[in-house]
Amino acid sequence: MEGKYTGIRYVHANGDVYANVWYSDKAEVQLKQTKQERTENVEKKYSIKINNFKINFYKKLSNFEKCDTIEEEKKLKIFSNFYLPFSIIEYTNYEMRDTQIEYSLQEAKELAIKQAEDKVKSQIEDKEKILDTHVTVTQKEGKVEAEVICEVLEDIGTKEKFEI
Repeated sequence: MEGKYTGIRYVHANGDVYANVWYSDKAEVQLKQTKQERTENVEKKYSIKINNFKINFYKKLSNFEKCDTIEEEKKLKIFSNFYLPFSIIEYTNYEMRDTQIEYSLQEAKELAIKQAEDKVKSQIEDKEKILDTHVTVTQKEGKVEAEVICEVLEDIGTKEKFEI
């Protein structure tokens, strides 16, 4: 910028720079899957922990072939912040069972697309600025693979200080 009394001086410009940015991700779903789920069977076992020494009140680990164990330690206290040097540990074992899930080709496609869309949309900050979405689904031996590409309008401009 050239002024009458100041001569030439350099000034910065203010503006917004927008660009189309693409985000993509893939997901695959097997047509036949094995899923583990809990049954109604539960067993509880207990131990006492004195400092670093543990006394178990059970003989074997679990009656279940497969189980999910949750350990909860309860410290005993006398006053509001005075804890005794021992605690009771409660083990809760939930029996687990394998279940076979078989998806149809259409179900597997829909599930793969949904998983890939969720992955892509977790990367995008402003989901309202999505301009276009492209979905590609391929079937391979025993599985379905989906790729989702989202085109997003984003402000990519940055403010920079320059010196001459």
